[in-house]
Amino acid sequence: MDSSSHPGVPAPDFKEALSRWASGVSVVAVRDAQGIAAMTVSSFSSLSLEPPLVLVALKEGSRTLKRVESSERFTVSVLSSAQQEVSARCARGEAEEAAFDENARVRDSLVGLSCALHDLRRYGDHLLLVGRVVAVHRGVDGEPLLYWNRAYRALK
Repeated sequence: MDSSSHPGVPAPDFKEALSRWASGVSVVAVRDAQGIAAMTVSSFSSLSLEPPLVLVALKEGSRTLKRVESSERFTVSVLSSAQQEVSARCARGEAEEAAFDENARVRDSLVGLSCALHDLRRYGDHLLLVGRVVAVHRGVDGEPLLYWNRAYRALK
């Protein structure tokens, strides 16, 4: 499909429009010989039940992406409403080793999904990672951390 005849809207307009989309907050992490690399993402979703696949978008050039590509694995942690600080730290590239367990799952998150890298495709300034879920790590019971209109939110 050729999109060159449809250049799209300006980036600021697109960013403003998407700020109106509420999403859950998750952290993508990998543990390797260098320790933990992690980043906060809102672009995470299930893709397939059979086989169990998830989809995550990571910005091209991110340190976490490079380490996921190298190790061919990653973990997605779905954050609870009590984990706003963890999200903010990972968004700034300041993930703390102590915040993660041996599976690279954020401690006290709602759930962690350990994934093997199944596919990787470049679209615009992001890469889409498809992960085959190889383990589910049950977490705490609680409410999800949400992000809407450029701010963290919680269910009321």
